[in-house]
Amino acid sequence: MLFVLIVVIAGLLAVVGPWWTIAPVCFAVCWWKSTSASQAFWTPAMAGITLWMGYALYLHFNSGVDLATKVAGIFTAGVPALAAVPGIVLVLIIAVLVVGPVSGFAGLAGLAVRRFLNAPASP
Repeated sequence: MLFVLIVVIAGLLAVVGPWWTIAPVCFAVCWWKSTSASQAFWTPAMAGITLWMGYALYLHFNSGVDLATKVAGIFTAGVPALAAVPGIVLVLIIAVLVVGPVSGFAGLAGLAVRRFLNAPASP
């Protein structure tokens, strides 16, 4: 349920918003529905990775230019060991390294804030 909610809501907001719109979505959905810390981290992380990888592959196969190679060239300029790696592979690795922690920690923060606000008052 969390996975589908995050992918659908973040996917719709990504059309009109910046790249980081996935973070508030993960925060809000995990605040509302998450039950454990493990679920609050890994489900948003996997949902974000799925969303970004799908979008990167969509752009790669539907663009008229080799955008992935150009973007990968920005990150690998001057590194001859990475010259043989296809651009789309590097873009997918970079996307996973960025969106996994961002969405995972945003979801974990949502659960932590909910637990903090709902904690019983000490006498």
